[in-house]
Amino acid sequence: MPTRSRTSTAVSSRGSTWGPAMTDAALAVTERAVERFAESYLTSLGAEITKEGRRWTVTLPEGTPTDLELDGAVLEITDDPNDIDEGPFAIAPESPFVERMLDEAADRTPIGSLALTGERVDIQLPPWLTDGPVDVVDQTFTPYYDRRAVCALFHVGIETVSEYQREELHAIAIDLNDHEERPRLADTYLELTDDGQPELDEGRAIDEQELTDTLDVACATLEDELSSTVRETRERATRAAEVELDEYRQFVRQRRDELSDEIDSLTTRIEDVTETIDTVSQQEERVNALRKRKELRAERDDLRSELDDLTTKIEAGFPDKRQEIRERHALTVRLRPVAATAVSFERGDLDLTLGADETTISKSYGYALGAGVVEEVACDRCGQQLTAENPLDIDGKQTVGAACCDD
Repeated sequence: MPTRSRTSTAVSSRGSTWGPAMTDAALAVTERAVERFAESYLTSLGAEITKEGRRWTVTLPEGTPTDLELDGAVLEITDDPNDIDEGPFAIAPESPFVERMLDEAADRTPIGSLALTGERVDIQLPPWLTDGPVDVVDQTFTPYYDRRAVCALFHVGIETVSEYQREELHAIAIDLNDHEERPRLADTYLELTDDGQPELDEGRAIDEQELTDTLDVACATLEDELSSTVRETRERATRAAEVELDEYRQFVRQRRDELSDEIDSLTTRIEDVTETIDTVSQQEERVNALRKRKELRAERDDLRSELDDLTTKIEAGFPDKRQEIRERHALTVRLRPVAATAVSFERGDLDLTLGADETTISKSYGYALGAGVVEEVACDRCGQQLTAENPLDIDGKQTVGAACCDD
């Protein structure tokens, strides 16, 4: 199966091409999310899972394509892998076993299929309709043809070594007809899998090249959606690096001042010993004084060498230390598809009868099961887009925005 992985490392802000806010189809890698993924992946391998509370026993058919030692294995669901004794594999966020499972899933990208029909998915009305003053008196969905999409589950890791770590699973849906993102379809996909409904092997097959191209689009789209989070994390890491460099700069300058004082002190002591050499009459005392002056001069030479080195670093701006700090605070972003589902869904018209006060009108919108209304809807009067903050209202025979043109 094809696989796609994106990894980028940076130590300072790059361009300002920041994408839209993230969709709802994201979940932190919590115990529930890990449990959901583990069961889905094991099922894709053909495993039989026997559940006894929080313990699963896994049986694999012969010849299963996995390097994980799963046949007869006992898995235990927990929120902390350190709480599990030796023996069972921990199903928990950041457990070594789950990390190996995610790595293998990213290499395999197991493919499922799912068919969405009116019997399976309820009509989903958009917030620009449900959050406004208008009532939906009647609704009818008339499907005309099927569309296809790929819903991919990505494992996302955003981290710096020193400051930040974020692990999430993101579902993203890409329409195969126009390669547009369908956020509501991704939400539907997560809801169906979370409800434990089995995937239906009814969708048309998707060839490898088409899947590869779609995963590329999904990965690029997800990068855009994560860009604001990445930017904020990078800025935090950059500030932390600057603080650390400033602390090091202060330490070096303090050490330089200390060295200067120690050198001055040694110089004074050397002068005192020299006077002793010139004045003592006993040969043994003179030899001891000469030896002492030699030791003090060697110590002073060492301190002068260290001082020269520190002065050079200060004048150069600490290039080696800067590089070390940058590497430690570098931001790493990992995007790995761990599962993909070919989804077929019905596309048609949603005919609505809308009422407000004593007025009713009929409207029709392009609609897709699982994806919702697939067109942008605007105020008939001013053309401003309808949203949850600017919901639909009725003014005569027109539909207007409650915030922009509702008198």
